Amino acid sequence: MTNNKQPITIKISEFEGPLDLLLHLIRQNKMDIYDIPIADITQQYLDYLHSMQALQLDIAGDYLVMAATLMTIKSRYLLPQTIPDPEEDDSDAEDPRDSLVAELLAYKVYQEAAGELRVKEQARHQHFTRGAMLVPADVATPTLTAGITVADLQAAFRQLVAKRRRARPLTRTVTADPINIEDRMQQITTQLTQHPHETDFTALFTADASDEMLVTTFMAVLELTKQARVTLVQATVMGPIQLYLRQDEQDDK
Repeated sequence: MTNNKQPITIKISEFEGPLDLLLHLIRQNKMDIYDIPIADITQQYLDYLHSMQALQLDIAGDYLVMAATLMTIKSRYLLPQTIPDPEEDDSDAEDPRDSLVAELLAYKVYQEAAGELRVKEQARHQHFTRGAMLVPADVATPTLTAGITVADLQAAFRQLVAKRRRARPLTRTVTADPINIEDRMQQITTQLTQHPHETDFTALFTADASDEMLVTTFMAVLELTKQARVTLVQATVMGPIQLYLRQDEQDDK
């Protein structure tokens, strides 16, 4: 009967790959990554692989490829060197270690970036966000003014956002809007004072406004209505909502 059982092997799990192992050896021995003593690092790398083989651990092929690369670089240093011409500039002479150093530096950058992302991930795990919830049907929706409820204003806002998203280009530059609700309230009252006949709710939202600005403007309108500084009028059901500055606000202006 044929034995189909496969031998059990254990992968090297301490390091993520040969470059990770090399960086560990460089740090452990406080070597200069730009001037690696190739003979020493090659010997320590091979000693590590031999210790793994002695423990009968399966070594991945890329570790062996790196070992061959290190031995190749080391052998190039052992070859007879030509005597440099003192009159020639040898600053551009190729160093056999250059390609290895470039790989190590690139891997180090990605390794550090991954570490920063892990820290941010752990910090994010300390935050708990409640999912969005619908307003219960039995909760009375407050009336803002002239029979207009918060739900009416929300419906107008949703229509506006949906229309803008359909017309939005596929690519755009995201920038922060340095404005808070109080400043936006002041801008709206100024706009209503200067243009009393352009009072449509949608006129408050410019074509290039970001999503953050849309929300800030919506919250500013709610707050102005709550403070009775602005009156909302809707002539027909689901029709456009008009905004008017109260008379006392206009007198103050």
